[in-house]
Amino acid sequence: MNRLELKITSDPANLRDVRKQVEAFAHIGGMPLEDCDAVGLVINEALANIIRHGYHGAHDQPIMITAETDDGQLRLQIRDWAKPFDPSTLPKKETADLKPGGLGLLCMRRLMDEAEFVPLPDGMLLKLLKRSGKSANNGT
Repeated sequence: MNRLELKITSDPANLRDVRKQVEAFAHIGGMPLEDCDAVGLVINEALANIIRHGYHGAHDQPIMITAETDDGQLRLQIRDWAKPFDPSTLPKKETADLKPGGLGLLCMRRLMDEAEFVPLPDGMLLKLLKRSGKSANNGT
């Protein structure tokens, strides 16, 4: 099993570097480029949502990202210390509703095989799973 750990602040300037590092890590772990691109988009959207909604735009708050590749799978965890968030309270967007903003959850549901939001006493943990070369479950 290979592992990547990144500790960043909630500065949007960090998003590109994190996305590129996670995409490269997934590719080195054997994922096809198409899957690496999907993972990069999802992590970018998830981090942008944490910064925008969890930390209300503050640029100095902690975020920890871990990625593991093993047996054709990529597991990601994104940990923040913002107010816990329950995605089930938001209306589901359909592809007909697509416009900028608010696409992070839709991306996670469509591009990842699993997405789980775990509320913690002092923040949130987002667990994501992508199986190599397999289409995601499209919405669960």
